[in-house]
Amino acid sequence: MPRYTRPANSDYAEDPIKAFGNIMQATIIGHLRKNPGLTRAEIGEALEIPKMTVANGLEKLMEVGLIIADPPRDVAVRGQRVRYTVDDARVTEMVMRLEQVLGEF
Repeated sequence: MPRYTRPANSDYAEDPIKAFGNIMQATIIGHLRKNPGLTRAEIGEALEIPKMTVANGLEKLMEVGLIIADPPRDVAVRGQRVRYTVDDARVTEMVMRLEQVLGEF
């Protein structure tokens, strides 16, 4: 199996790149930063994307600690509305790491 060439210190940039994932996840983060405390349905409606797409994106963002669910997913009962907010400190950290790798700092 071929190995990818990796520059020195690439791990520093890899975490933020994986955390933001794709344009959909980045859009969810941006929308929640401006409109904290929304449900999956509200996010989907505002961004005009299916709820399952939102659910998948939110799940990935929670796994990397960029999004916070209230109540937490392991505590929420079926049918209970879960509201989502951005962990601004974590997002800012990831953005700063990318900026350093890109030479912005």
